[in-house]
Amino acid sequence: MGIVEKNYEELMSMATSVARKELGGPDRSDYTNYAADIAQNVVMMLLEKETAGELREAEMFGLAKGMARLRSITYMRDESRRRELEEEHGEAINRRLTGQSAESLAADPYEEIPLEEAAHRLDALSPLLYRTTNAYYIVGEPIESIAEMEGVSEDVIYKRLQRARDIVKDSNND
Repeated sequence: MGIVEKNYEELMSMATSVARKELGGPDRSDYTNYAADIAQNVVMMLLEKETAGELREAEMFGLAKGMARLRSITYMRDESRRRELEEEHGEAINRRLTGQSAESLAADPYEEIPLEEAAHRLDALSPLLYRTTNAYYIVGEPIESIAEMEGVSEDVIYKRLQRARDIVKDSNND
């Protein structure tokens, strides 16, 4: 059993705590899932370093803390950029959500909805799903690039996009 595996619970707890603090603390519970995703990503990166022989036990917790902080700050920057893009490209978001550019949302391609309704549908998404959806549908990033940026497999990105489409469809039927 490796050092990361031996210390898994403690690493996850510490990395989640650091991420939650960087994202805004426990009172902003909508970031709890993303903090857990950050912690999991940090542990996976530590496992890769350990496998490559690049990790010493003495530096493991400090490295994990720094990595969690960096991933959290990156997330907050991305979230800020997402808000800027939303303000700047509101009409494009509206077109995408009405199906004019994304048939997989199962919307009537000729239906137009107010921008407020489009924003409401997007608000139904968690920050993680929103960021993934925004990167793919609004910014136009390819799946491979999003997966690489997030440090996950392409299958994870496909699943996130499917969950986002399901949530948007469900909010469309309300």
